[in-house]
Formats: sequence, structure tokens, C-alpha cells
Amino acid sequence: MTTITPEFGVTFDGKGGAKLLDLERVPNTSEKPMWIHIDYKDTENQEWLKEMRLDERVIENLVDEDTSPRYFPKKKGILVVMRGINTQKSAEIDDMVALHIWLEKNRILTLSHRPIPAVRRVRSLLRKGMGPETPSDCFIALLKVMTEHIENTIVQIGDEVDALEEKVIEPDSFRNKSIRENLSQLRHKIVGLRRYLVPQRDVAKVLRSVSHPVLTEENTNQLREIYLDLSKAVEDLNSARDHSTVTQEELDSKTNVSLNQTMYIMSIVIVIFTPLTFITGLLGANIGGIPFGQDSHGFSIIALFLFLVAVLQLSVLKKMRWF
Repeated sequence: MTTITPEFGVTFDGKGGAKLLDLERVPNTSEKPMWIHIDYKDTENQEWLKEMRLDERVIENLVDEDTSPRYFPKKKGILVVMRGINTQKSAEIDDMVALHIWLEKNRILTLSHRPIPAVRRVRSLLRKGMGPETPSDCFIALLKVMTEHIENTIVQIGDEVDALEEKVIEPDSFRNKSIRENLSQLRHKIVGLRRYLVPQRDVAKVLRSVSHPVLTEENTNQLREIYLDLSKAVEDLNSARDHSTVTQEELDSKTNVSLNQTMYIMSIVIVIFTPLTFITGLLGANIGGIPFGQDSHGFSIIALFLFLVAVLQLSVLKKMRWF
């Protein structure tokens, strides 16, 4: 058997616990229910999958690096690809990690290239003797934990949208560049999440009505609950998207109103000073015949005249209700 470097392999004891499995001696078929989790990018692991006598199409999907959530059944088992939230502190919310799952009657294979929080959580439950008892139960447990993380993330997004809306309501919010940046980033996250969550909900919708030997009736009922949870998560995400759009429009509206007011004031200033500038331009011409050019009180007379013109203009604009 080709040497492989999996994260772990265990056999279920049927009581919520598990024992470590020596993957170097894993037979192609075994009476003991097992769970094996490996890195699908490792070439040795890919060779090992071939030795497990899996269908070529199954192997192709298990090692595919760029996959959206999907499902297709085979006579021997079912293949499911789902996406989970990357809960690492340095990760972006919309950076969803793919988990490739091949479920058989007595075996579940899970593959990922990056750490999956759901895998760690379920394995931790097995160590405590509180985990799944069968491969199909393990499959359900993984989907439940992934869905729980998704729900928590969407609640967080909803809170962020509400917080930004409160900031936008403030009078001078349009002057705060960070609000616009945060809102833009949040909308980007929502779009990124919807990219995977919508097809993931559709996969759950198909799974809830699947009749396959590897799934028990209880598993099917649990899949229906997972579908309902994912449907609600997508609805909440759509609501957050619409809410963020309205908030963005409100911010843009306040910015446009402020800009229009500024432009309006500038227009009034231009209207007032254009005639004055024209008059002073004429008086400043270096030619003979300029009025009051030799008069010692010429400057005062011209200044008073310009003042009266400005007052007259303001009176006319006021009467026209320009301000």
C-alpha cells in the first residue's frame, strides 16, 4: 500500500467513541465502521484512493481543488461536497473551506486541504465518547456543525449591518470614510458567502429526499432539519444583503444631498461675484477714460457701488427664493 499522510483515521466503537486506526493496514473492505480524513492535494493520498478501488468519477470529485457544493449518488455510496466557514482569526468570513465526503455503509472518507473546524469538533466529541456511532451519523454530525458555524456567521453579519445602519443615521456619517469602506467590505463578504451557500442549500434540499442504503430514516429526518436551517441561513443572508443595500443607498443619498447643497451654495456665490468681477475687470483695464481714475475718492466710490450691487443681487435672489 502506498504510504499516505492523513490527518487521522478512526474506527467507531458504536458507543460514541472511537479508536485510532492504522491506515497502513486499512483493507479495501472492513466490517468495522471507520472514518478517514486526509489531504486531497497530497499525491500519495490520491494514489491511495485508487487502491481503495473507488470509482474514477468519485476520485475525480474527491481530489478536485475548485468545487462548489454538489451531490451525486453511486450504487455503493454517495459523494457530497460541502463548504464550511473558515474560523481562523486571520481568515476572511467568505473564505469557505471545501470538505469532500464519500459515504459508504461502513466507511466515511473526508478530504480537505485546509483545516475544517467541523472535523476537529466531531473528532473531539469522539475522544470524549460523545460522538457519532456510525459513518452515516458522522456525516450528519459534520453537516450539522458546519451549518451551525454558518448560522453564527450570518448572525454576526446581521449585527454588523445593524451597527453600520446606526452609524449611517448620524448627521455627519457621509464624512466618515471608514463607514463606506466597512459597508463595502461587508457587502463583498455577503456576495462571497452566497456563492456557496445557495448551492449548498440546494444540495441539502436533494439530500433530504434521498433514499439510499447508506442513510437511515433518522438520518433523512436530520437532513431535513439541516435543509431548513440552511434555507433560513440563506434567507437571513439575503435579508442582510438587502439591508446593506438600503444602508448603502441611504449613505449615498446623504452624500449626494450634501454635495448638492455645496454646489448650490457655490452657484449662488458665482452668481453674485460674476457681475462684480466683470465690473472690476473693466475698471482695471489699462486704458484711458477709466471712471474716477484721477479722483482721490475713486476707490471708495467704486467699493460702495460694488457693495450696493451685491446687496441688490442678494435682494433679488432672496425674492426669487433661491435661499
